[in-house]
Amino acid sequence: MISKDYETLSDLWRGSIWRMWRGTIDNGLVDCVGSADIISYDNVLRCDSMAFDLDMGRDLWLNKQRWTRLVRDYVDKEELLRFIEKATEIGYGDGAKGACTSMFSRNVERYSKRHRWGNCMLGFTYRGKVGRETPTLSMHSRVSYIAYIGGLDLALAHVLARTIGKRIGAPPEDFAFRWHVDALQFHGFKSLPMLYKTAYIDDLERKELRRQYPTINLVGKWYDKIKEYHEAGIHDNKYGPLKRVMRRYREYMAEDYLPTVTVKDLTWQPLYPR
Repeated sequence: MISKDYETLSDLWRGSIWRMWRGTIDNGLVDCVGSADIISYDNVLRCDSMAFDLDMGRDLWLNKQRWTRLVRDYVDKEELLRFIEKATEIGYGDGAKGACTSMFSRNVERYSKRHRWGNCMLGFTYRGKVGRETPTLSMHSRVSYIAYIGGLDLALAHVLARTIGKRIGAPPEDFAFRWHVDALQFHGFKSLPMLYKTAYIDDLERKELRRQYPTINLVGKWYDKIKEYHEAGIHDNKYGPLKRVMRRYREYMAEDYLPTVTVKDLTWQPLYPR
C-alpha cells in the first residue's frame, strides 16, 4: 500500500509520476511489471491544496475534445447537480455534524478492449464545513494512467472543487484532496507525449537506468521503436493509440505543439451541448 502526502494537486500528480518512474518491486513503489504497463496497487494520495497548474495541451498533448469525452463518459448531469447542492449544504454547516456526501460516476459502456473491466473512475465524496473544517474532496478510482489520463482525472476533480467552491466561498486552493486509487498505472507508450518535453527523456538514453527501473525500461522500448519509425519515415500505424503517439513525436520534433488548455479553460459545458 502506498500512502503519500503532498502540498498541492500539482505536486501530487508530478510526484506520483516520478515515484513510479523510479519505482521497483524491491523498493516497494511498484507491484506489477506487465507487458504494457507498470502498476502500483492500493494508493491513498493526499494533498493540502487543490491548486493545479496542468496544461492538457502542453503537458498531456491532448486537445479539448478529450476533456469533452471524459466528462460525458463519467459525469451524469443530474447526479452532478445533486452532489453540488448537497456539498453546498455541508459546506455552509446545514447538514448533520460530520456529514459526508457522495457522487457516483456515470456507468460507462463496456467493450472488449475499452472499459472491459469496468469504470476507471468510480466516484467522489465531499465533507467539511467552511470556517471550521477544511473543505475536502475525495476521488475513488479503480485504475488511472498517471502520466496520461490520470492528469485529466485530477483536472476533473479540480473543476468539481472549483464548482463547489464558488457556492461556499472557498477557491480550489483551500480544498484538501484525497485520491483512493486501486491500481495506479504507467503505460508503456501512452505516457510518452507527456514525457517528450521533459527531463524524463534524458533518463531513457541511460542504459543503466533502464536496467534498474522497470518503468524506464518499458517506456524506453517503445521510445526506441517510435524513434526508429520516425527516422525511417514510417508515419502510419493501424493501432490507433500508437498512431497518436507517433504523430505527437513528429510534432515534438517539429516544435509544433498543441494549443494551451489550462484547468481554467475546463468547464461542464460538454454536459450542456448547444
